[in-house]
Amino acid sequence: MGLMDGATLRGSGESAFVVEFGDTIDPEAGSRVGRLAAAFDALAPAGLVEIVPTFRSLLVEYDPDVTDEATLLAALPAAEGPDAAAAPAAAWRVPVAMDGALAEDLAEAAERLALPPERLTEIFLAGTYQLGMYGFAPGFSYLSGVDAALAIPRRASPRAPMAAGSVLIAGGMAALSPQPMPTGWYVIGRTPVPLFDPDRTPMVPFAVGDTIRFRRVDEAEFARLAARADGGLARETP
Repeated sequence: MGLMDGATLRGSGESAFVVEFGDTIDPEAGSRVGRLAAAFDALAPAGLVEIVPTFRSLLVEYDPDVTDEATLLAALPAAEGPDAAAAPAAAWRVPVAMDGALAEDLAEAAERLALPPERLTEIFLAGTYQLGMYGFAPGFSYLSGVDAALAIPRRASPRAPMAAGSVLIAGGMAALSPQPMPTGWYVIGRTPVPLFDPDRTPMVPFAVGDTIRFRRVDEAEFARLAARADGGLARETP
C-alpha cells in the first residue's frame, strides 16, 4: 500500500496542505497518519517547515520559496514496506495510579456513568488506546479507543487545576495531561511518566499512531516510579 493511497488532499492557504484519511476517528486512519508523519520526519525534505498530525489527517506546512506540494509528495516512497501496516510505530505500557487523591474525579465519573468505581477502573485498564494527536497544551495527548461505557460528556464548566500526569476521560476520548491546568475532563488517575520535557528528544515519549495500555500501580509504587527518570514507562515487545 502506498502512503497516500485513498487519501484526500486539501489546500490550506498558500504554504500548507492537508492529507485526510477518512472523516471519523478510526484506528487505521490514525495508524496511517502516524506512518505518513514518520515518513516526512525521516525524509526531512528541503523546505518542509512543520507537520501537524490529528486523529485522521496530517497538516503539512512548507516554505513556498523552497518547495511546493507536488515536490513534497513526490519525495515520499512509492510504496510502504510489507510490514508497515501491521502495527503502529510503538506499543507502550504506562503505569497509572487510580486510588485516592491520585484519581480525584473517579468516584464522580463513576456515579455519572452509573458504574461502580471499580468497574470503571476495570473497563479503562482493559482498553488499548491509540495516540491520535497532540493539542491544547504542549504534550497534551489525545487518545482514542475508549470503551463506549466510559463515554462521559465534558463538564459544563472547568474544575480547578489538575495535577501534571493526570489521566483523563471525557467526550468519548481519554487524554494525558503533562502540566497542571483547569479542565472540563474527569481525572480518573495519574501517571508518574514525564509526559513533556522541552530538553528531551523526543519532547513527548509517544508518537502519533502509537498504542498505549495502562497498568495499575498503588500509591507506594507510584511514588517509587516518580523518582525515576522514565517514570516506569515500558515499551512492549511485539
